[in-house]
Order: sequence, then C-alpha cells, then structure tokens
Amino acid sequence: MQEKVDARLTLSRLELQIALLSRSGLRRWEVATVMDIQKGTVKSQLERVKSKLGPDWKDRGDIHWPELEPEVQQALLDLQRVKDENDAVVDNGEVAATAAAQEAPVVDGPLEGKGEGTVGQGDIRGEGPEGVDFTTARQALEGGLSPVEAAILQLQGFSSPRGQVYLRQARSTQWQLLLLGEGRSLYVSAGARFWLKSALAVLTDNRQIRFLQSDSGEEAYRPWWLPYTTSGRARGTHAAYYKLQDAATGEYAGNYLRTWIDSNLEDYVASLYARMQQHWRALNRIARAAGRGGPQPLPDFPDLLAEARRALGIGQK
Repeated sequence: MQEKVDARLTLSRLELQIALLSRSGLRRWEVATVMDIQKGTVKSQLERVKSKLGPDWKDRGDIHWPELEPEVQQALLDLQRVKDENDAVVDNGEVAATAAAQEAPVVDGPLEGKGEGTVGQGDIRGEGPEGVDFTTARQALEGGLSPVEAAILQLQGFSSPRGQVYLRQARSTQWQLLLLGEGRSLYVSAGARFWLKSALAVLTDNRQIRFLQSDSGEEAYRPWWLPYTTSGRARGTHAAYYKLQDAATGEYAGNYLRTWIDSNLEDYVASLYARMQQHWRALNRIARAAGRGGPQPLPDFPDLLAEARRALGIGQK
C-alpha cells in the first residue's frame, strides 16, 4: 500500500495556500487576486508544487490535503455558481440576442447621406473586386485614386499611403459607417465591439452581417476588470470587419446600432455589472478568510456605463 504524502510537510506555506486554491478550481488570476500577489508568482509557485508532487498532483489520491475553512468552501461554491450562470448566459446568447431584437424599437429607413463617404456612426467599408490590375495598383501608389478607392485596396492587402491615412482616420471614430465602392463591410473598433456584442449578435443571427476578419491594426480592448466578466479565459476584444448583404443592410445596421445604444445599452451594462459584482464578492470572501486585504474594488455602475459610452464614442446623457 502506497504511503500517504502530507502536503503540509512537503510544501512551503505559500505553495500550500496557492495549491489548495488552485486545486479547488480557481484560475491563476483569481488565485493572484485572492492572495494579493502577481500572476507570475502564482505560476512559479505552482511549478514548484509540480516539481515536488509530480505533474498529476491535483488528481493524486495518495496526497493528504488540509481541509479548507468552511467560509472558504462556501465562497468557492458561490463562485462556481456564478461561473455556471455566466456559462448559461453565453450558452443562451442566441436566445438573449433574439429577445433583445424583439425588445428594441423597430428601425427602418436610410441613414443620413448616401453613396461613398461617411454616412454616420458605425464603420461600413466596402470590398472591391478580388483582383487588382497593374494600372489600378500604380494609381494607388502614385496617389491617383481617391482616398475611398485606396482604402478598398488597403483592405484587400494592397498598401498605399492614401489608403493607410483613410483607414487610420476611420479607426479614430469608434464605429463609423462608411459606404465604399460596390461592396459593403462593417468595421467596429475594439472597444465598441465589446460593448455592442449583444447588438452585433442580433445582426449576425438575422444574417444581416457576417464576420470577415479581425483588425490587427488596432490594440485589443482589455480593461483590467475583464476577467470578472467571464468564466473562461479573458481574451481581449479586437476590432473586426463584418460583411453586409448590400447598401440597404448597411443603412439598417447603422440605425439598429444607434437604437440599441439608446434603448438597451444601460440594461446590458447593468447585467454585466451584476455578474462582475457576484464574482468579486466571492473572491473577496476567500481573500478575507485567507487573511488578505481583498481584491481591488470594481468600478461602480455609473463609471462602468461611462466607460461603455466612452468606448462607443458617445457623450454622457
């Protein structure tokens, strides 16, 4: 019979605390938050635990672990419930998006302005033909094309100074509707895409827009509190392009996004804020039970709403 290994005698105090929290289901950033240490410290301490107890240390039955305090155990159960609820929100995203579409006021009619150029907030960019002939390419390099035409080629991978400047200016607005050429595509900045997730889901589900590609030219939107919004790995949101069916779809999409912001944004932020608070409170209880000072306070609801409006490029009400 294999002899039991006592984790308390094998690990240092810090290693033991981190190992207990990690094997209880906390992710590295959560352990770091609870212990008020850097994520790199958590990683290095877990590597030390692995070197002492083996790669399968979490699942080994021959290791004796001390019991967590009842308050910590309850907080862990509460935290898992919060994560399960967050998973349900993600899994039911299509249902939620449909509900949002039904609740939002109906929008129709064109945007102000037609044809090429800026027509409103949101960023719709058109795609030209797949091939680029020599004459067109030379005109782009020599500045013989309009900024709009140069931007179309820029999106196709043919770089030119005029196209770069045009798209850089477009990115300076959070979501700006542009109609370029014959095709239509929607550009949404990183911050706007995070906060418009529900609205974009409605348009996607209704097949009015289709994801094309991420935009590596803009830094990802990754606020410090982002991990509190998900039960999985917190990945920053990148700006992206979406394909539209036609110009009429682009006009509808622009109106719909404005209407969604006016009618649904505050409720969306409130729902996100409530989930973040539940996650924070559970980690705070664990931190207090571990004798730590507690995690950094989250932004309050007015500040979070102000951040959403800032990311969308709109002023305060």
